[in-house]
Amino acid sequence: MYTLMMIFVFLHVLCWAGAFGMWIAAVKNRQPLPGMAHMAAAAPVFGLIAAIIAITGGMGINHMAIGIKLVLSIIVAVCAFIAIKKREATPAPVWFAIPVGIVVNIAIGVFM
Repeated sequence: MYTLMMIFVFLHVLCWAGAFGMWIAAVKNRQPLPGMAHMAAAAPVFGLIAAIIAITGGMGINHMAIGIKLVLSIIVAVCAFIAIKKREATPAPVWFAIPVGIVVNIAIGVFM
């Protein structure tokens, strides 16, 4: 079970890294790639699967951190899809919520 959980944790972090990298690639002209939104949407799915595997495997996890990460992940995914839809007209708070949410999400995962 541990190996399966770590595979999903790896996919979770890989999705966040891909979404962050695509945001950095698009930051100059605000032309986000569709993959950014799809990776931001896949990250909470992989994270939730990893958490479920950890819980059913009897591992002790921080439920508060998982809940905060899930809510933050959904907010980032929604902001990413809004950015894809509006392109250059994306409001600055929505545009900059994407990398801030990603960095905070990874920080919570690492330090909590």
